[in-house]
Amino acid sequence: MAEAQQQKQEEPVVIKKIKKTAGHGHHGGAWKVAYADFVTALMAFFLVMWVMGLSKSAKRDIAAYFREPGPFSFLTGKALPVGIDHAKPARYIFNKNDPEFIDNFHDPTEQTTNRLPKKLLSLDSAQRAKYFIALQDSAKAAEALKAKEKEFRELLQRVAQQSPNLQKLLQHIELSITQEGLRIELIEKENNAFFEVGKATLTPEAKRILRMLAQELGKLPNHIRIEGHTDSRPFPGKNYTNWELSTDRANAARRFLEENGLWPGQVSSVIGYADRKLKNPNNPFDSSNRRISILVEYLPTSSFLETPS
Repeated sequence: MAEAQQQKQEEPVVIKKIKKTAGHGHHGGAWKVAYADFVTALMAFFLVMWVMGLSKSAKRDIAAYFREPGPFSFLTGKALPVGIDHAKPARYIFNKNDPEFIDNFHDPTEQTTNRLPKKLLSLDSAQRAKYFIALQDSAKAAEALKAKEKEFRELLQRVAQQSPNLQKLLQHIELSITQEGLRIELIEKENNAFFEVGKATLTPEAKRILRMLAQELGKLPNHIRIEGHTDSRPFPGKNYTNWELSTDRANAARRFLEENGLWPGQVSSVIGYADRKLKNPNNPFDSSNRRISILVEYLPTSSFLETPS
């Protein structure tokens, strides 16, 4: 009995592990990773194709977003001003007569360049954002000036209906939006003149019209440029020419406008062009070449900056 127990204790214990399989079984999650990579690549492909079909301005806006997508600048680490769409700068064109960039609606016929001033390269993100705000404010002011053109037209129509004596003369006032601003031209005709013949003396009717314009122009923050033009008929006399006449007429208009509504310093310049900028170049002697042009200039971007540079 004792020998049997001793032999039983000496026998080795064998543990068998059985590996269970059920059919083919699954092969892990590798296929899911491959499928996810395929879907991601396919989505990226469609995104690339979509971006390639966008305009240059849209591509630039997307690039701007990835440069500054969050509230902090990648370059400086400084916080960007709150409430500014840093990723969507507007489109601008260069105004050849003003070293500033302005919004492209000023002149729809002008080719858009989409280039920004070089000085922006030296500004940090916060300063750049302020400059973009100033650009947008300048664009809004230009839109307001464009709307003012419609108001002036309606005003002239009302005055023409109320004052039959001024009706013919008011028909010779032309308003237009140019790349420089709102241009108001007082154009003379054979039987209707704003000045006495050969003189820089305003007619009574012209004074009534200019007084009305001065009161409206004086409400605007924009500066004004006044230009005088003549036809190509030589002025009789040696010491007085069309140069003097065009300059004197522009100055007479400036003086009367300042006395009747313009704020001090609103006139930025007075220029006499004689017959160098004919309205009707095909007929240099046409009476329409004799005119006074009042240009309401766009507000420059610098006027919206706290510290213009």
